[in-house]
Amino acid sequence: MGHGERYNGPEPEHEAASGLWRSETMNLVRIHVQREAAHDTIQQLGALGIAQFRDVNAAASSFNRQFSNDVRRCEDAERRLRYFEEQMKRAGKLPECRTGEDQEMVEQLDKLEERLESLEAELKESNANYERLLTQRNDAQEYKEVLNQDRSFFRGESPGGSSGLLDEGGADTSSTRTSGLRYITGVLPEAKHNLFERLLYRATRGNMFFRVNNTKDQFIDPATGKEVPKLVFVVFFGSRRAEEKIRKICESQQISTYPYSIDDDTNEELNKITDQLLTVNRTIDMTEGSRGQLLQTVAQNIYNWKKVVITEKSIYNILNLVNYQGQTAQAECWVPLRSMNGVREALAQAEQESKAQVPSFLEIIENTKEIKPTYYKTNKVSGSFQDIIDAYGMARYKEVNPGVLTIVTFPFLFGIMFGDVGHAFIMTIFAALLCKFEKKLQATKLNEIVQMVFSGRYLLLFMGMFAFWTGFLYNDMFGIMIGPFAPSGTERQPSNYWYFPESIADANEKCDDGYVAHITGREEIACPLKEGASVYSFGIDPSWAETSTKLAFMNSLKMKMAVILGVGQMFVGECLQLLNHIRCNDKKSIWFRWLPEVVFLMFTFGYMDVMIVIKWLTNWGVEMANGHGPPLLLGSMTDFFLAMGAVQDDAYLFGGTSMQTGIQSFLLLCAVLSVPLLLLPIPIIEYRNHKNEAQNYGGLHEDDEEAHGEGEEGEAWDFSEIVIHQIIHTIEHVLGCVSNTASYLRLWALSLAHAELSEVFWNFAWMLGLNNDNGTGITVFFFWSVWFAVTIGVLLLMESLSAFLHALRLHWVEFNGKFYYGDGYKFAPYDIPDLIPKPFVYVASFKDQE
Repeated sequence: MGHGERYNGPEPEHEAASGLWRSETMNLVRIHVQREAAHDTIQQLGALGIAQFRDVNAAASSFNRQFSNDVRRCEDAERRLRYFEEQMKRAGKLPECRTGEDQEMVEQLDKLEERLESLEAELKESNANYERLLTQRNDAQEYKEVLNQDRSFFRGESPGGSSGLLDEGGADTSSTRTSGLRYITGVLPEAKHNLFERLLYRATRGNMFFRVNNTKDQFIDPATGKEVPKLVFVVFFGSRRAEEKIRKICESQQISTYPYSIDDDTNEELNKITDQLLTVNRTIDMTEGSRGQLLQTVAQNIYNWKKVVITEKSIYNILNLVNYQGQTAQAECWVPLRSMNGVREALAQAEQESKAQVPSFLEIIENTKEIKPTYYKTNKVSGSFQDIIDAYGMARYKEVNPGVLTIVTFPFLFGIMFGDVGHAFIMTIFAALLCKFEKKLQATKLNEIVQMVFSGRYLLLFMGMFAFWTGFLYNDMFGIMIGPFAPSGTERQPSNYWYFPESIADANEKCDDGYVAHITGREEIACPLKEGASVYSFGIDPSWAETSTKLAFMNSLKMKMAVILGVGQMFVGECLQLLNHIRCNDKKSIWFRWLPEVVFLMFTFGYMDVMIVIKWLTNWGVEMANGHGPPLLLGSMTDFFLAMGAVQDDAYLFGGTSMQTGIQSFLLLCAVLSVPLLLLPIPIIEYRNHKNEAQNYGGLHEDDEEAHGEGEEGEAWDFSEIVIHQIIHTIEHVLGCVSNTASYLRLWALSLAHAELSEVFWNFAWMLGLNNDNGTGITVFFFWSVWFAVTIGVLLLMESLSAFLHALRLHWVEFNGKFYYGDGYKFAPYDIPDLIPKPFVYVASFKDQE
């Protein structure tokens, strides 16, 4: 035991399967430290990220917590840092993220607060001066633009030089004269041009003339720091009342107006404005330099300041969860068993750094009724698959984790639906490149969609590899069947087993004798060769590619495989349910929940799978020679349920009619009896257990008669709830066996659809271009481009997403529904490094605003 540690009973033993198959073993730990060492202790534990703290002050409001004022101080510091970030973004400065040890990181929050407050005051004062100077420069530039306008602009002359509205004999140039036209000139933002002109038109009822001209200089908005295009305008009108309206409109729209007289000499005024602009520009340059130095100081330290503030705020939030009694602080937290040594080392380190006089120690709280959090230790490969399960629901504590099997089953089911050598090869190469350059991509800020794909790169890699393997099973590549494993020396057929006779005579010569009587000549029927027959070495025989029965053959094969795989995966789910019941020593659920569920599933649809396999393994050439043809499985299963297992004389599959009828009747009887076995015993057992507990409790505390009466009242309510729950569960299981088995047919449907789409795109895009090219290659290139585009867009993107979603549904509903509760809660340790943004992400947030 470490220094100052008090041992409180034996620690729980570490379960062998803990970590991924079952969640980590968790301890509820109570930590005792000196009050002055609490801050350093929390900081040390937060740096390790191995403890999830519990609130032992749940009754206290957030405002009455001991460190609520310190939290508000940190929030005020965060506000100042956000202000600095806004100013840096406006100035186009990027933070310098120093990842090494820095003096600012060990600086106390009090000193950092003073520095941030001082820098904020200086920066605000500098910004105020800068905005004031920009406003002065804008006013001077606007007046200069007005003075630089040609006199014809104010006379209202047309570009051709014809007489204007204010010629020498027709009008006075003053807007305050009593006769003739008046005018007002000024500068307005280009964005307000249309609005301003409409307002003038409505205010004067159209009795005005409005002209604008572009400015030569650029104007900077003091509030935003962005360039704002502006226009010089002049409006002519005829009355003093119109002048008042126009000036009010200018005032309301914050449009500047300037005095101007056509007859006055503007050179002297221009010289004054030019001198004023020179002075203002020099002052602005000095202010920008001072402001730039402040922002440079901020840019060099803001990342470390942010780390300090985030760390301190999180520590104070945790300290608010701690109970204080005199000079002692007590904290409770969940800690994985394998991390207990790390907690002890953190306590010792914090005790040493804080120079505490009272030794720190911990005690393990035994026999707690608290629900323990679930924690799986994953890596970058298994984490992608675990996220799929966690999205459905977090597992209960020590519940079997389906994420382990999902590493294989999820990409396998995806591969069944997406099986194609060519498409899978492209997907695998893409995922492999993401994995190869993962460090470079992790240091880059990616958009949301790309980041989602990148985070699942290992899942995508497994999906591509399994689809590549199933593509070889299908012998399918870009929609065409290939024969890489065909024996050498064969020309017409890739295999030496199947033969497709063209006539009865051809069948008599080449086919096995048992099949000859069934060759009608009206359709292409496959039969084994009479001599030298050998099965194709791997996958589906490509001989079916050029036959008219290819679609029927692939339909039958993939449909039956989908049902076999579906029932098999559901049976594995039932086995995992058994493991959960065994660990909990729940014998009641083993005998009266798991057993009837397995009996009903396997004695009905499991038997159907057995019939499929038997039909595949039977040599029907010999059977047909004896007058016994293959029965239809659909009819056999219909008779299994509706005819009480009876088999027609010519429809038996194995062992003869009487034997198969007897077996099917026994299986159906067991399946029917499993339903009441699933429905009735558990509510009865729960009723008896509750009654015994109530009687035992009443014997200790009350007289038997009164306790018996209260027990019955409680049982009536509890018992009805249990019965209703068991009825719902029974109905769900019985109907679910049917619907879930049918749901696995999506494996067949999507696989067939993918193959047919690939074949259509190949024949009507790529092959069509090859057949119609005139030798120039232009047609070939065009149709190849079309084929490549639809292959990427439809087959690799849309079809892969569809297969992914269907595989997800099969795992969430059909597989997890057999055993997985998913009503636990995730272990969320206090982890300081996880709270602090990564340097490249922090810098990228500034680049996005540029």
